[in-house]
Amino acid sequence: MRLPRWIFLGTILYLVAFLIDYITTLFSIDKSGVYMSKLGLKIDMTMNEEELYTNFSFTSQILIIYIIYILFIIALFAIVKFKKTTK
Repeated sequence: MRLPRWIFLGTILYLVAFLIDYITTLFSIDKSGVYMSKLGLKIDMTMNEEELYTNFSFTSQILIIYIIYILFIIALFAIVKFKKTTK
């Protein structure tokens, strides 16, 4: 496989992890407040007797974790390619 394919699959895997993190964080909220998911999604929840307000915002942590993750994927690709060429 080529590097762009690895990056594409790595991005899809990151988005799935981000979605799972978002869902688990969202459903673990039980009162008003500001919550931060593990991957950097900021959730501002305001509850009262009549309504529920939810604001989502991204933090710089999302971008930093994604860049580190993609660099890890590129390094993994280089290792696999190196091992294939040395055989």
